[in-house]
Amino acid sequence: MTLTRVKDLWKSLEPRGQLTIVASGLLVLVTFVFLYSYASKPSYTTIASGVDPSQAGQMTNALAAAGISYRLGNGGTAVSVPSSSSSQARIALASKGLDNGGQVGFEIFDKMSMSTTDFQQKIDYQRALEGEIDRAIEQIEGVSSADVQLVIPDDTLFVDQSSKASAAVLLTTDGTLDSSTVAGIAHLVASGVKGLDPSEVTITDQTGTLLWPDPNAAGGASAGTKLAADQLYDAQLEGSINAMLASTLGPGKAEARVHADLDVDQTTIDKVTYAKKGTPVQAQTSQEKLKSNGGSAQLPAGTASNTTTTPTYASTSGATNSNYTNQSSDTTYGVDKSVQKTTVAPGTVNREDVALLVDSSVPAAEVASLKQSVASMAGIDPKRGDTLAVSRLTFAKQPSTPASGSPLALLGNLVTLVKWAGLALGTAIFLFFVRRGLKRREREGVAPEPTWLREIERSVPVAELTAGPGRATLDPIHARRAALKAEAEEIAEKQPEQLAVQVAEWLKE
Repeated sequence: MTLTRVKDLWKSLEPRGQLTIVASGLLVLVTFVFLYSYASKPSYTTIASGVDPSQAGQMTNALAAAGISYRLGNGGTAVSVPSSSSSQARIALASKGLDNGGQVGFEIFDKMSMSTTDFQQKIDYQRALEGEIDRAIEQIEGVSSADVQLVIPDDTLFVDQSSKASAAVLLTTDGTLDSSTVAGIAHLVASGVKGLDPSEVTITDQTGTLLWPDPNAAGGASAGTKLAADQLYDAQLEGSINAMLASTLGPGKAEARVHADLDVDQTTIDKVTYAKKGTPVQAQTSQEKLKSNGGSAQLPAGTASNTTTTPTYASTSGATNSNYTNQSSDTTYGVDKSVQKTTVAPGTVNREDVALLVDSSVPAAEVASLKQSVASMAGIDPKRGDTLAVSRLTFAKQPSTPASGSPLALLGNLVTLVKWAGLALGTAIFLFFVRRGLKRREREGVAPEPTWLREIERSVPVAELTAGPGRATLDPIHARRAALKAEAEEIAEKQPEQLAVQVAEWLKE
């Protein structure tokens, strides 16, 4: 019975209504299929990025052996797994020593072979050291990935034949790293490698920009750095002077411009000072004495006395005594020495030029006072060539702001008002058509109007409807009406519920 009612209801609809129902059903079906496919689609999570393609192959093999689906991205350098399997994937990679994005650390020495040569051990140690430094750098905020390449020289017997260790670091950053962070990375790498100096570390980012060593650190400041320092000093000094002028004279009465030349070179001064008076450091004294009771001089015995001519000394006869004393002293003096090493920080002002513009409405007496105040604030020093120029000019009048109660203030921006007015009008028109459509839907019947009711154009007397078949045959109109009557009676017998609904709708109207 229900299927028959559905068929009759379908036949009673117009073609446009049938097409609307079919299109709505298809739209609902397509929407359901799309939502189901989207909801059932697995969500992938990246567990490793920036890995070497060979390491990516090892990782995919480990995931496939564990029965975990995966997906490669970024040209084979990123590995993603379903979000629900991310924990199992990390465990599977860690069991194979492929965690941390495929970077190999000191865990490479957990499994050593007896046939490993000394050369292989050195290569493994260097790989492990590079991997550990990579992991440490990637923990720094702002660094996405890091690749460290080390050059570790072999130990030699002679120091003059040895080479220095060096390192190259490639960073992939999310933004711009400040100088202190880059310096910290350089010292981190240098501290992790034996014999590596921070000056031998080279750091670049993904764009190839040199981050360390700073090209401006050794040779002084560059032209861009000097210009930035001059502009910063000028802006700060101008702000202080203009604030003082505005609080003293009011806004729009005076303005100052500063141009300074700074010495941004870093200078080291070594000074050695000696004392004017020496200090005894070491003293040595020697004394010689000779004492004799008299007598003639006698030559030594031997043949030499007969063959050698010896000088004859004058002597005194008699019993004379001699007493000889020789005393000498040697003193070493040390001079006081003071060594002083001073590093002069950059930022010294070489020259400073200040231009002060004052409105002509300011009295001359106040201008003289302002000149003295500005010279004191700016630190003008005529000995180094500083200048302070004061000019009195007529400033341009500032446009007056309309009062809050004026018509211009009430109107505001005309474009903004037109935009909001158009939006309000469009909203009103949309609501009007929506209300009109709802009213039309309220006047429509629940059940569609039968075709035989639409075909009756005028009222028919009962006598004509009860006419015999002969008359109906003779009159085509009467025959048509008789057929409609028979169809209505058949509908009343087979579908009394639909007829009752239609009659109820007519009574409501």
